[in-house]
Amino acid sequence: MPQAPRDQHMTMSDEATPESKQGSGSDGDEGRRTFLKLGVGGLGAGLAAIVIAPGLRAILWPLQDDVKVSSGGDEFVVVGRRAAFGPKPVKVDIYADRVDAWSRTKDVKIGSAWVIEVDGELRAFSTVCPHLGCAVDYDVKLDKFKCPCHDSLFSLDGTVESGPSPRSLDALEHEGQRDGKLLAIRYERYKQGVEDKVKV
Repeated sequence: MPQAPRDQHMTMSDEATPESKQGSGSDGDEGRRTFLKLGVGGLGAGLAAIVIAPGLRAILWPLQDDVKVSSGGDEFVVVGRRAAFGPKPVKVDIYADRVDAWSRTKDVKIGSAWVIEVDGELRAFSTVCPHLGCAVDYDVKLDKFKCPCHDSLFSLDGTVESGPSPRSLDALEHEGQRDGKLLAIRYERYKQGVEDKVKV
């Protein structure tokens, strides 16, 4: 009895092509793969955000609207005892924290001021000349404030008398502390070369 060829004994399931083997179950597998890809991608993005967000905040911090970059002090700084100041000008240095973009430096010299008593009242003037920013000195012989760079002269009450300075000396806010025993000054810088007193 002749034997049938061997491949005739194959069942229908053996003859199925790879395409037919995937059948209807392949849609479910593809959905699971997509879900896993999206899940892993989302988890990776979340972890990256946790790492990147603080770095971006540190880089962009100086650009925020509520951040002040200042070379002056925001607070009143005690410069000496009230009794140390009288009708002759006394120069004082002012120290405070300085904020400059990403850095904050503590207790640095931010400027100087002339303190004088005029008509029984203390006055504090910035030592920065309103003309081009040179340091204003006190001329003992003239009994006036003088800018050595361009010879602007100022009276003891800060009023400009001669020279190229466009305005009087810049007065600084001051107050008495500890029942008036101490003098404190708030140091600020102002735009140079203009008539109006404009903060910078």
